[in-house]
Amino acid sequence: MKHAIVKVFRMKSEDLHKALSLIDARRNNITKLVSDLIKIRSINPPGDMQEIATFIEELLKNEGFSVNRVEPEHGKISLITSVGKGKPELVFNGHMDVVPSGDVSKWRYDPFSGVIVDEYIYGRGASDMKGGLGALIQAFLITSKFENKLNGKLTLVLVPDEETGGLLGTKYLVDNNIVVGDAVIIGEPTGLDYIDIGQKGSLWLKLKFRGKSIHGSLAPYLGDNAIIKAYRTITELYNITKLKANPPDDIKYIIDTSTNVADSLIGLRGIGELILKHPTLNVGIIKGGSKINMVPDYCEVDVDIRIPIGLTSRDVVEEIRKILEKYEGEVEVISISEANYTSPYHKLVETVEETIELVISKKPRIFVQWASSDARYYRVKGIPTIHYGPAEVEGIHGYNERVKAEDVIKASKVYLITALKFLESI
Repeated sequence: MKHAIVKVFRMKSEDLHKALSLIDARRNNITKLVSDLIKIRSINPPGDMQEIATFIEELLKNEGFSVNRVEPEHGKISLITSVGKGKPELVFNGHMDVVPSGDVSKWRYDPFSGVIVDEYIYGRGASDMKGGLGALIQAFLITSKFENKLNGKLTLVLVPDEETGGLLGTKYLVDNNIVVGDAVIIGEPTGLDYIDIGQKGSLWLKLKFRGKSIHGSLAPYLGDNAIIKAYRTITELYNITKLKANPPDDIKYIIDTSTNVADSLIGLRGIGELILKHPTLNVGIIKGGSKINMVPDYCEVDVDIRIPIGLTSRDVVEEIRKILEKYEGEVEVISISEANYTSPYHKLVETVEETIELVISKKPRIFVQWASSDARYYRVKGIPTIHYGPAEVEGIHGYNERVKAEDVIKASKVYLITALKFLESI
């Protein structure tokens, strides 16, 4: 795709200059907000978002916004506020929760200090995604300065539980039509020069095996060991990683080029081809047996399978059922989400792409990801959705997680200018 950045942004250049200047004027506010957000221990699990939700709600109210607080279960709080009115509606989505910090002694700085050292902001969630969260909030606040020029509405949606599946956050809001939107930017970590437009599907299964118990001294000659059935099934189960996807034409090229992106981000040559064009499989939990000297008559195995664009969960489950038949196994579906993506030719993607090039003077790379996110809940409704956020991707969910302060500032500019352009005010 070729874009003429100068032509796109030539009209109303005074508004463009004003928008960028307003971000620069708030530089300290933006980095301080990210630091303050990191200091709040919004760890999930357990996932109680009362403290961080209250902090953000008060911030928004002090800026003059009314906030809709949605709480389907205690502590699972989503915050919603808007500027402008009518259509189209662009949604800024961010999650407030973070994963646990792990062994605190392995951190250079306290994981909830939000300390800023050598132009980096450190702490749990710095990249995933309190850097993006702070940038989204500040970009939203500045968008309100252009409210009378907006041709549509910008809605800020902050959710409590992306790290544990998003069932009471984004999914709840979308399924109940509380807020859906016409296009969505999620501030998930990508790095400044990448746009994520698709994710693999997720298939979680519980495999069950039954046998016949007898005294352990008679094994393996008598009895029927359910754990052995599970073991033999698992051995064959990895054959599904050989299944190859057949993606639609409009995304094939992006997937091909994304393999190199995956190699670079993960740090292993050739891994992108494997994880983006084939299913992956993780045996996460095994439970079986009740006593060391008894042949186990029951075993269950929890399996996490990620399905590439161009394969369906049905394709994979059919292959698994064939294997289970050999060993008299049963399958229970824990959860399913199909692989999903937004067309690289959609206005949202093109607008973000143009804006990034304007802000960082570098053409971004569009890619699809090997994990899954809340984006699937929008895409299943046909809502174009992307990920874009400041990050040091290699530190996500690890020790010494950090984000560059300047990247947060630049991400704020990308969010702001994208909103103004998408809503046709510049």
